[in-house]
Parts: sequence; C-alpha cells; structure tokens
Amino acid sequence: MIHALNEYCIIVSTCTWYFSRKDIPDDDGIPGDSDIWKGFWWSYRYNFGSLAFGSAVLTLVTLLKDMISYLGDAALASTGGNPCTACIVCCCDCIMNCFDRCVRFLNMNAYIYMALSGDGFCISAMHSFLVVLKNAAKFSFVNSIAGFFMILAKLTISILTTLAAYGILMAWPDSYDVDGDDQPGYLLPCLTVFVLSYVIAAMFIGIFDISSNTILMCYIWDYEIAKSGGHLDASHIPATLNKFLKAQEGDLAIPEEDIAANPAAAEEVAEKENLIS
Repeated sequence: MIHALNEYCIIVSTCTWYFSRKDIPDDDGIPGDSDIWKGFWWSYRYNFGSLAFGSAVLTLVTLLKDMISYLGDAALASTGGNPCTACIVCCCDCIMNCFDRCVRFLNMNAYIYMALSGDGFCISAMHSFLVVLKNAAKFSFVNSIAGFFMILAKLTISILTTLAAYGILMAWPDSYDVDGDDQPGYLLPCLTVFVLSYVIAAMFIGIFDISSNTILMCYIWDYEIAKSGGHLDASHIPATLNKFLKAQEGDLAIPEEDIAANPAAAEEVAEKENLIS
C-alpha cells in the first residue's frame, strides 16, 4: 500500500506538471509546475480505496507466484532433480514472472488513468489497458528507451560511487584492515558500496520510469482531446512534444458537418479538460 501511495504521488506530480502552463516564465527557469502535495491529497481524499484494491491485486499475484515457486521446488526435490520436471518448473516460473510484470505494468497505468480521469480502479484498469493496446508501439518504444537509460544510469552511479569509495580507502590504508596482517582488504567494502549504491540508485531512478509512462499517457490523452475538439491548446504542451502534436494538427481537424451532427462533442471535450485541470 505504501508503494502504491508513493507511485500515485509521483504520477499526480507528473500530471500536474504536464498540464501546467509552459508559456509563463518561472523563477526556477523550468517551464511548468508540479504539485506533489496534490498527490497526497488526492490519494487519501479520492482514490484511497482504489489504491488499496490495486495493492491487494499485486499482493495476490505475488502470493500466487511464491506458491507456485514453492510447489515447483517441492516437486523438483521429490523427483530427485529430474530434467523434465526441472524444465516444467522453469517454464512455470517464467510464466509467473511475466504475469507478475504485466500486472504491475497495468496496475501502474491504471493509477495514471485514475489521476487523469478520477475513475475507480477497475474502470481505469480497463481503459488504460485499451489505451496501451491501441498504442502498443509507443509504449514499447518508450519503455525500451527508458529501460536502457535506467540501467545505464544505475550502473554509472554505482561504478562512480564505488570508485570514490576505493579512492577514499586508498587514501587512508592504515585505518582499514580486515585480514589481520596489516594488509588492507578492499574487495568487501567496495562490493558493499556497489550493492548499496545500486539499490539506492534504483529507488530514485524508478521515478524516471513512472514519469515517462505518465507523460506518454498524458500525451495520448492530449492527442485524443485535440482529436475530439479539432484544436490544440499549446499553452501546457512541453516543447519536445508540441511539434509532434502540431505535425498532426491537420489530421485532427473535425469537419463542420460532423460537429453539426454531433453537438455533444464540444461538451465532452470540455468535461475532459475539467477533469485534468
């Protein structure tokens, strides 16, 4: 549940930044403003039950995965390490790991859709799944690029931190002696620093993964609003994404006869804009 609250606060903070005005100069020099406190307020005031339900779903999936892993280990032990049994157990573990990753990914996108629309978990999960299915290429590309940079960033931070720790140990060799023979050992402390720095880096870099998916969902939401309304409001669109939406502005225009035939389109667009503001 704590992980869900943390994830939702990051999502709301990213959403508020995306839909904030980018044409107003800020004192910090960064276009747009994010509101992390709104994430805390929304999580307890509007979506606490939905976040709890999403956490329960993840808990059940984790329990199911652990149960199947336990049964697989027991079956492997009872057969004396039979190769056929080992292959079946390995396939089951692989399937459960894939299922767990898919549920976590859909859970995160459900939280994103909740922050955008204000709907409950089940409705948000269904709509976010359809959005991901419809834009599978975009999500695959963003997650591939984000995954590469996340691994690169975590390794870079861990290696640089370990090198810094090694330099400190080299500067004071007399203050560290684990072998008892007046010869300092550097492997254990450097390995410890590497593992700890990698874990800490993974915790902070994980924000980048959540934010990249949130920005993509906001972009698709913005595109659908522009497609329904036939116009683009560029005041909140980030500069890096504005050119993509502008490139499709001609394709998003709705003929006047379609607007006359469907006068409720403008009301629907206005309602969506009120939900995300």
